[in-house]
Amino acid sequence: MAVIPFHEDFLPEKDGHRVYFAQYGNPKGEAIVSLHGGPGSKSKPKHVARYDLTRFQAITIDQRGCGKSEPLGELRENTTQKLIEDIERLRTYLGVEQWFVSGGSWGATLALIYAEAHPERVRGLLLGGIFLAFRDDEEWAFSKSGGVERLFPDVWEKRMEFLRKFRATPENAAEVLLGKMLSGGETAAKEIAAGVHNWEANLFSPANEMTYLTAEDIDEEKIASAKIFLHFEANNYFLEKEQILRDIGRIRSIPTVIVHGRYDVLCPLKNVWMLKKNLQNVNMFILPSSGHGFSAEGDMVREIVFNNALTEWTRKD
Repeated sequence: MAVIPFHEDFLPEKDGHRVYFAQYGNPKGEAIVSLHGGPGSKSKPKHVARYDLTRFQAITIDQRGCGKSEPLGELRENTTQKLIEDIERLRTYLGVEQWFVSGGSWGATLALIYAEAHPERVRGLLLGGIFLAFRDDEEWAFSKSGGVERLFPDVWEKRMEFLRKFRATPENAAEVLLGKMLSGGETAAKEIAAGVHNWEANLFSPANEMTYLTAEDIDEEKIASAKIFLHFEANNYFLEKEQILRDIGRIRSIPTVIVHGRYDVLCPLKNVWMLKKNLQNVNMFILPSSGHGFSAEGDMVREIVFNNALTEWTRKD
C-alpha cells in the first residue's frame, strides 16, 4: 500500500533555501522525525512506512539542496549546523514539543548531532547504519589505500582510473572533483557524479553484484546529490574531530536503539560499538549478515526493533 502524506509544504525561506517537509500518518499522533542519508540523498515514503502510522505522526524533511527542497543542489549556506537549525525550525513550525528522532547512515549522524544540540526535545533515538564522520572512517572508506580497497580491489581499481582522469587522488578527491563539477560543463558533472556513485554504492552490501553507472545514467538530481556529498566530504562534514563522542554526555541518558550490520564496510562496527558503550540507555542489535545497506532480514529486524522500542517508551509515559 502506498504511503501518502496528509500534508506537505516548505519551511519559510531562510538563507536562500526553501526546505521541503511532509507529514504522514496520524495528525494527532506522537511525532517521529525521520532524517535521510547522504549527504545529498532525499526523504522517501519507505523511511516512514516502517512505523505504525495509525498511531504515530511521521515527518520527513529534505535537507538543503536535496530532493524537493529548493534550489536543488545549492551549496551556499549548506552546512551541518544549518541542517540542524532546519530540523529545529521544523519542530517549532509544527508546534511539536518533543519527538522521536530517527535516521540511517548520514541521517543517524544528524540525529545524534541534533540530539546533542537539543536533548530536551528528543524522547528517543532510532538509529541504523550509523556514520559518525570520524576521520579514520573517512580514510578507511574513501581517502587511503589499505582500507576498503583490500576488500574491493576491483572496484578500487576502477575508482583510481576515474580519479586519474580528473587528475585527483584519493586524498584530495573531494576537493578536486567538487571544483571540477562547479567549473566544468554538464558532461564533466555527469561523469563525476557517476564515478562518485560507483565507489560508494558498490560498498553497500556484501551480497550484491558490482554495478556501474555511466554519464548517460545521470540526471539533474544525481548531479545535485554528488555535489552536496563532495561539498560535505571536502569540509570534513563541518564537524570537529570526533565531535559526536566529545559531546556524548549531553545525550547519555536518552533512550536509544541502534541497528547496525556486522559487515558494514562503509561504517565499520568498531566506532559504533564505542558509541554504544558511552550511552547509558541503549539497546544495540548487530545484524549478522548485513552491510551498510541492510538485507531484507535486516530491514525486518529494524522495523520490529524500532516499533517495539516505541511501544516500550510510550508505555512508560
